[in-house]
Amino acid sequence: MDKKLYIIILIIFSAGFFTRLETVELNTVDKSYFTDENGLPYMYEPDSYYNSRLTANILDHGHPGDRIINGKPWDLHSHYPPGGPVDYPPLILWITIIFYKFLNLFTVTDLMEACFWLPAIMGPLAGIPIFFFVRRYAGSLAGLFAGVLVVLAPSYFVRTVPGFYDTDIFIIFFPVLVAFFFSKAIETNRNMPAVLSSLSLAIFSLAWNGWGYIFYIIILSSIPYIILSRIRGGKITGFLKRLTIFIIVSLTIIFLLGRLGYLTIFSTFFRFAVKPLAFNGWPDVHGSISELQAPGFDEFLSAAGPLNMCLGLFGIIIVGSIMLRDELRRIHLPRLTWYPFILILTWLIIGNLAYYMAARFALLAIPPLTICTGLLFGVMGSYLKHSPFKRLKKSRKPLILALVVLLSMISVVQALEIRLPPCIDDDFVLACSWIKNETPQSTVIISEWSYGHPIAAFSQRPVLIDGGRQTLRNYWVDHAFAVNNESLSIGIFRMLSTSGDKPIKLLENKTGSTSLTVKILDDILGVDKEKAGRILEEKYNMDPIFAERLLSYTHPTKKQPFIILTCDNMILAGRWYFYYGGWDFNKSRGHTGIYSIGSSNDTGRIRRYSNNVTLDLDTGGSWENKRPYNTLIRDGNSTRLMAGDKESNFIVIFLLDKNWSIIMDKSFRDSLFVKLVIFKEETRNFKPVYTNNSTIVWVVE
Repeated sequence: MDKKLYIIILIIFSAGFFTRLETVELNTVDKSYFTDENGLPYMYEPDSYYNSRLTANILDHGHPGDRIINGKPWDLHSHYPPGGPVDYPPLILWITIIFYKFLNLFTVTDLMEACFWLPAIMGPLAGIPIFFFVRRYAGSLAGLFAGVLVVLAPSYFVRTVPGFYDTDIFIIFFPVLVAFFFSKAIETNRNMPAVLSSLSLAIFSLAWNGWGYIFYIIILSSIPYIILSRIRGGKITGFLKRLTIFIIVSLTIIFLLGRLGYLTIFSTFFRFAVKPLAFNGWPDVHGSISELQAPGFDEFLSAAGPLNMCLGLFGIIIVGSIMLRDELRRIHLPRLTWYPFILILTWLIIGNLAYYMAARFALLAIPPLTICTGLLFGVMGSYLKHSPFKRLKKSRKPLILALVVLLSMISVVQALEIRLPPCIDDDFVLACSWIKNETPQSTVIISEWSYGHPIAAFSQRPVLIDGGRQTLRNYWVDHAFAVNNESLSIGIFRMLSTSGDKPIKLLENKTGSTSLTVKILDDILGVDKEKAGRILEEKYNMDPIFAERLLSYTHPTKKQPFIILTCDNMILAGRWYFYYGGWDFNKSRGHTGIYSIGSSNDTGRIRRYSNNVTLDLDTGGSWENKRPYNTLIRDGNSTRLMAGDKESNFIVIFLLDKNWSIIMDKSFRDSLFVKLVIFKEETRNFKPVYTNNSTIVWVVE
């Protein structure tokens, strides 16, 4: 490569790297509350702590699990009991270890610091293959612009900043590399680029479980290309040869790497398209994850980047019109052949379709959009070059360069405005430290599923649920918090923490009905073993042998110790506890009761909140001029109850210390969630053993 290429690559990398560094500065008053002992912000999403824990395991004992069971690394901290095999793309773990070892050649660096900074290094690299792809057809300046756009695309940028330690750092780099090498193989009629494309895909399979999408795009784009070639009288023998090489080499290597099972990505896309409320009879809690929801128009435009979306879609139209006219193509895009164009078009359609289904898939739409934008700028430069006006010809490069700089600066400014809140804080970490030091290692921790990975990382204790596996036990945890029967809640926690899913699956296989399984467990988990046995035999006609086997799991003699961790931010997710916890299995839908949170800056006797709630400290609360069944005002450790409209179906809770108002269905007034999470009050059975400003650890007595 000549010196100019090195400079361009450096510009692309620097644009991505230095803007990412700016995000480390938290946009909050109490910054120390959200930073660790190294002065760095806590990670921005829970999966980062899962990845760091697996990396630490490899450094400690050579494999990502806690123990080898049946020849497989087994994670005894996630989804316990019984945990599960570590079937995770290992590339991020390997690269982190190399990065960690490299840093420690020069200075003493903590592993968590290496995990924190790695995305800032890897994220900007995505611009390099984009540059070479666009440069091949539209020149270096267009490639530079596309490279800068992709590293600053909002959705990609926000998921590759320091502290967002996840596999997103690979989701653009490798697919573009696969497409680049395969296109080159077709255009040059050489086998080696096809092999390099396969090797890139094989490495990608080690980086992300969704690697199959680019494989399918290559296959799907081949179909219209073959049809078009036959219509135009072209030969397809060479194309079929390279395609066959790509398929055979890719699948062979990926099979040997043990990653072939993730090729079934179409079923994943179908699931997001249909968005079933229930999965295998149980509520699908993916519905509570915002990034897996279909984006609104504003989000659809902004997450991929307004420049990328608008210029990219305009670019594919312009480029497509040029490709349809051979004379224009020879002038403005002489190196662009039909296959890479069809590949880009197919990628653009599938990427945007996936993005339309779920905001998470914006990263699949960004590469073809930025490639199209780069090609558009190449066409603009060519039109200026062939302009009949001499002045335009002479000023072509300065004009294009000025436009590239201007639009790139817009992207930089947008990126610099992005700030993420850490997913945990000092209170949370202190509570986990207490658990680590004061509880037996066998203690199972029950909390909101999104906190599972950070809890396991900091407390070094197993968690009942986390973000790694969304299963039927998520319903039971939500159900335990949503009901007002503490004995039932304790029975659920005891069953899950000791036996996991075994009794639920055992009973479901026996009854053949999810709704009946839930009804039976609701009847027996809140009572003692002897009474539960009578219920099974007398009410449900269960044979004594099966009943005894079931009770050995639901009412175990040897119980696993468990504790419950709650924090204030769980209030923000309260709607989902009641929605899933009150699930109607006959209608396959969640509880549709009211749950809304509002905030206020008012401090007087009358306060107005953002969820249309008004508080009069003398007469009580109201919502949209309707009086609640009850008004409950929590001020410090005291709660004041004010009677309201007995015909009303909702209550309003005011947390004066936080300036929050909470509207909820009155049926959940005495739920465990309200008692432990919102009011933080000791009950007859649940006692706090550790408390700080926002986090409490509970035990059952």
